[in-house]
Amino acid sequence: MKILLINPPIREWSRPNVLPLGLGYIAAVLQQTGHEVVIMDINANRWSPEEVEDRIKEADFDIVGIGAIVTVYRYVKWLVSLLKKYYPAKRVIVGGSVGTSVPKIVLEKAGADVVCIGESEKTIVELIEAIETNKSLDGIEGIWYKNGDGSIVANKDRISIANLDDLPFPAWDLFPMDIYLKNPVGAPNRNKWIDGSTPEDTVLSMNISATRGCPYKCIYCYHDFMGQRYRHRSPGNIIKEMKTLYENYGAEYLHFTDDEFCLKEEFVYEFCREVKKEFGGKVTWGCSGRVNLMTEELISTMADAGCVLIGYGIESGSQKMLDVMKKSVMVEQAKNAIRWTKKYLGWADCSFIVGIPGENRETIQETVDFCKELDLIPEVIFFATPYPQTELYQLALSQGKIKDEEEYILSLGEQGEKVRVNFTDFSNEELEQIQEEMIQELNAWNKIKHTGS
Repeated sequence: MKILLINPPIREWSRPNVLPLGLGYIAAVLQQTGHEVVIMDINANRWSPEEVEDRIKEADFDIVGIGAIVTVYRYVKWLVSLLKKYYPAKRVIVGGSVGTSVPKIVLEKAGADVVCIGESEKTIVELIEAIETNKSLDGIEGIWYKNGDGSIVANKDRISIANLDDLPFPAWDLFPMDIYLKNPVGAPNRNKWIDGSTPEDTVLSMNISATRGCPYKCIYCYHDFMGQRYRHRSPGNIIKEMKTLYENYGAEYLHFTDDEFCLKEEFVYEFCREVKKEFGGKVTWGCSGRVNLMTEELISTMADAGCVLIGYGIESGSQKMLDVMKKSVMVEQAKNAIRWTKKYLGWADCSFIVGIPGENRETIQETVDFCKELDLIPEVIFFATPYPQTELYQLALSQGKIKDEEEYILSLGEQGEKVRVNFTDFSNEELEQIQEEMIQELNAWNKIKHTGS
């Protein structure tokens, strides 16, 4: 069958720099099973709505899939309406965190036919085969779908993929790789919160994934998309992919976009040995870290193996706030991790959140003092924002702060731009002023507010 996969736009005020790995993997497994796959990458090409409609009118496909995160639900809903306008009989499948976190809304309100829940490399193959052979969808794990009478069926969840090495590499050749390679991700992207622009001589870069899953339960984070069960690829398999990106595409910086790259210390050490042996400094890389998992020896080893960025979601310098967030970390652990990271990498890439329930002037000052003590410039200071399927979202619902779920999800955008739900005793205006004062006082990167975000 001919499958059209669509990547909606995100952060249209900044250059497109993150290849949609989820769609890349889906495309690869579909090709592996004999299907023809076409990518419509709206985010990379930044087509106008009129151009998108023209391209959809001219598209040739049997089934269409859309992958997206929940903050672009409004655009996904518009896309589904276009597809149904021109191809009312063709199945529209939605995946990614938008589908996984609000499947009922995507089916009922946006008008999709099927939603894939969580990681879907196995699910999509079974789903396409069932559609192609006119079989019932009721036995396919990991999907929600609409019956002929419009009723919604929620099938059993699919167990996480145990061996990630079994997956093919993303289908890079189907994407406009030159756009993603030239618009840097990670360490080279120092204008991330302005417009993503960089000098012409900036190294080519690409995002990559080595692990899936996160066992932590922070109240603001939706990570169940990849499950709580942590898995990692073998270092040899990762190195093979890095080598392909370096040799075939010229990528000299590779950024791991995983939630918990450093969860298993022995994996990180083995990876560092292999990457140093293979590349000898020709390739640099970056990843996320978690302050309770870091040691000075680990960070030193990572730096010696070419790591030039470790990103931390510090979130607050107040132990009270960290405990409310259920971060499972101590302020002193954060201080140590940042000091060690600055010692070996020269800087630490850190994000913060203001407005968690219980936030007050004292806790905010603790965060400011934390940054000043460490001479730390935050990359970004976000507002606490409840996303579907998080504990913070359930709290917002229970307190009546979200009255119409679809209306709220339609309003979502960039997390640092404005207060979406206020959990504090401050007014929205006061909380936004507090964030602005923190950004200016600490010289955080996200100084610009982008219209429409």
